[in-house]
Formats: sequence, C-alpha cells, structure tokens
Amino acid sequence: MQQTFGVGAEASQWSYTITLLVGATLTPLLGRLADGRRRRPAMLVVCALVSLGCAISAFGTQFGIFLAGRALQGIAVALVAMTIACARDLATGTATVRLVALLSITTALGAGAAYPVTTFTADHFGLRAAYGGAAVLALLVTLAVAAGLPGTVPVDRSSQLDVRGAVVLIAATASVLLAISQGNSWGWSSTRVLVLGALALVLLLLWIRLELRAAHPLVELRLFARRNVLAAHLTGLLMGVSLYNTPVLITRIGLAPTSTHFGVGLTLSAIGVVMIPIAVGNYLSSRTATAVARVWGRRVALASGGVVGALGPLMLIKVDGRLWLLVASVVLTSCGAGATFGILPGLVVDSVEPGETGSATSVNILLRAVGGAVGSAVTAALIGAAAGPEGSGEATMTGLTWAAAACAATCAASVVLSCCVPSRRVRSEQRLAAVEPVPLPGTD
Repeated sequence: MQQTFGVGAEASQWSYTITLLVGATLTPLLGRLADGRRRRPAMLVVCALVSLGCAISAFGTQFGIFLAGRALQGIAVALVAMTIACARDLATGTATVRLVALLSITTALGAGAAYPVTTFTADHFGLRAAYGGAAVLALLVTLAVAAGLPGTVPVDRSSQLDVRGAVVLIAATASVLLAISQGNSWGWSSTRVLVLGALALVLLLLWIRLELRAAHPLVELRLFARRNVLAAHLTGLLMGVSLYNTPVLITRIGLAPTSTHFGVGLTLSAIGVVMIPIAVGNYLSSRTATAVARVWGRRVALASGGVVGALGPLMLIKVDGRLWLLVASVVLTSCGAGATFGILPGLVVDSVEPGETGSATSVNILLRAVGGAVGSAVTAALIGAAAGPEGSGEATMTGLTWAAAACAATCAASVVLSCCVPSRRVRSEQRLAAVEPVPLPGTD
C-alpha cells in the first residue's frame, strides 16, 4: 500500500483500522438481523457490499477511495455470526454442534487458504490484482447465497429491531476502538484519545441502560449472568489478542533480513506458503477440541487450546533465522485458535434461545475484534519502545520478544479463565436435537 499510493506506515495502518472499526461496530446489529425475518436480504446485502468494497479498493486511484473500499470489506466480519444463526435453525442434533464449530473458524480457514494466493498475486501482479480477484470471489459468494440460502425462519420470531440501541452501541464501539487503534500514534495522554475514551464510557453506560429497558434488545445483557456466556466472551476477548497479532509478528520476522540476527529473510510469496498451516491447523484442532469436549468436557478443551496457543508466540522468541521455528509458531498458533474458537460458540449457543443465537454470537465476535485492537496497540507500543536507532523505526528482537510474550500471556490468562466453565460433559447434542428444524422450501 505504501508503494502503490505513496503513503507512510502510519497512514497505511488505517487500512487495518478502518476495517476493524466497521466490522466490530456493525456485527451486533447484523447478528440481530440474522435472528429475524430479514436474515436472507441482510446476508445478501452484506455479501454484495463486500464485493463492491473489494472492487473499489482494486480500482480506486486515491488512498481515500481505497480506504472506503476497505471499510465496506469490514462488514464481512458479521457473516460468521449470521451463518451460525442459520445453522441453529436449519440443522439438528449433533450436526449442529459440528457445524457451529466449523463455522466459527471459517475466517481462519479462508485466511489460510488465501494467504499463498493473495501474497503471490500482490508480489507479482500488484495490490490491485489481489483486490480484483477478491471482488470476483465475493461476487460468487453473493450469488451462492442468493441461490442456496432459505428465507424461512420460525413464524413466531420477532422482527423488531432496537434501532436506538444499535446506534448507541455503534458509536460507543467506534469511539473505543478508534482510541485504542490510534493511541500509539496520537499519544495515550493526548486530548483526542482522552475525549474518545470518555465518550465511549458515557455511551456504553447509556447503551446498557437502554438494553435493560428495551422490549426487544439488540443484545440480551442478562445472558452475561450465565457462567458459560460470560466465560466465552472473556475468553474470546483474551484470545483475540493472539489471534490478530501473532500472524503479524510472524510476517515481520519472516520478512526481516537475516542480517538482523532474528529475521528469516523470506519473500512475500514465501510468507504466504508459510501461512498455509493456518487453515489445516484450525480445522483439525477444531474437530479435535469438539471430540475432547464430548469426552472430558469443555473446560479441558478450552484449557488445551489456551496452552497450545501460548506456545505459538513463544516459538518466535527463539527463531533466530530458523525457518522451521517460524512454521512451528504458525502451526501452534492456528491449533490453539482453532481449538478455542471451535468451542466458544457452542458455550454461547447452549445458553441462549434459537432467536438469540445471532445476537449472542455476534457479541463474542465483537469482543475478539476488541481484543485484536487492544493487542495491536500494545504490540505496536512494545515494538516501538525497543525500536532500532533513532529515526530508523526498525524493529528489534527485544521489541518483538516483548510483543510475543504479551500474546502468550493473554493465551495463558484464557487457560485460567477456562476453569470457570462447568466441568460436566457437553450436553449440547441433546439440547439442540430438541430444537424443531425449519422446513426447507419444497420439503414436507
């Protein structure tokens, strides 16, 4: 992006920030829409806007236009919660448990599969070609949703939307994420950061009051009193730090020249190949965690995911130019994330009614994004605090070590938090089997 548009590192960071802001702020609203009768048109609009956003980023000649496309792409974050709500209505029994676990890691599966393709395309054909290809793929997804997604939902499902709550939550989330994302560059004690923080706090308190009084709230806050839901949300917040930031550290170390005594000296295309295990690791570990939870309980499954996830960033501390340790970090990080995020949605789904699935899971995804924003700010601050010679801005092994240790620490904290999860074996198959499936068009 810096080469294509001639912008600096701070400006190019907005391509990440704006996507995170839009995705995190709109996810609860779109998740609530997925619970009601507007599900099918809402998903179609989301997919179409993502395709349009990719096209805008591909053909935009100015950086501001490119960012507008990136903002539209952020809406795709909500699709995970929306598809989980569909699965809850359209599948039954053990199939629902497996499907929810799989859907919860689809973002990682897509990233692992796309890394080698997108990095090769950007490396050899430019940034615009990579976004142009993404626009075509998103358009195909839109057509698939239009052709295959049933529009039927239970007739007694409420279609009312808490508009006031949605507006206030969007404003509060945008304020806090903007302050966190830009705190390192603006200064944590700057007027802008302090004002945004205070505004976020006031809006959050107002939103809580509105939700507790609303007849059809955007998010049923009383669910937080349930131990499973609270543990799932806090674990998602903690693991989001590593999920979003360890791959960034892996990329920086992999691209750094060997003369730094910690870099591996890979090309951008080679980094894409190194990232392939993300898809495989997430999928296999999700399936394994589901089996472990069925036999030994979700507490053990979640704790295992946190332990394995912590080992991933710790591997980066000893890379010292060795490619196999970089690959080991990718594998361990992806396995930890897959195991954890394959279990979390099940904890939420088991604790809510079918009509609240999209709303409840969207909060979990929102908190993952918040964890990612916090982790991004913290890791950037740690790397910047131990940067190279003044004016160079180069990362050092000391800064990268601190950042990797911070990612590992949040995973370790999630292990402690897993003790809050009931130790009994998973009963979700029996509970979900009792949910009447929605008849598909053309069936009896």
